[in-house]
Amino acid sequence: MTTRPHPGRKGIPLRAHHLLCLLGFQGIGYTADFIKNFHKVKRLVEQNPDLEIEVVESCDVVCIQCPNAQGDHCYKGGLSENRSVRSMDRRVIEKLEIAAGDRFKARDLFALVKERIKPEDLRDICRGCEWMSLEFCARGLEQLKP
Repeated sequence: MTTRPHPGRKGIPLRAHHLLCLLGFQGIGYTADFIKNFHKVKRLVEQNPDLEIEVVESCDVVCIQCPNAQGDHCYKGGLSENRSVRSMDRRVIEKLEIAAGDRFKARDLFALVKERIKPEDLRDICRGCEWMSLEFCARGLEQLKP
């Protein structure tokens, strides 16, 4: 898997909660490879507003370099973390009123994020996230252009 669109597909898979992480990404993360990959994904999405994004509840293009990813599961802190991460994905999906597997142009998906998720919603959506206290995502969401 790479950060480029898959052969035969127009876009990339992206975990629902990573829609919010992309807004708040500030160049910190688990490892240098993870940070480098996250920068690539963020740039790809920002520079290609027509890029098709498939919203998923499993490992995606951000997870490629994550030391906690094994296959389609996040093993950070053990298998229970996968349940926590998937719960964040489900809360984002519910708030956006979409379904896993839905596909959107990047610009349309982030317009939906801007419309349906407010910074104060992140306390519930992202509960358990180790980066939450830094408030990067809340600031990114506030700055998201309509």
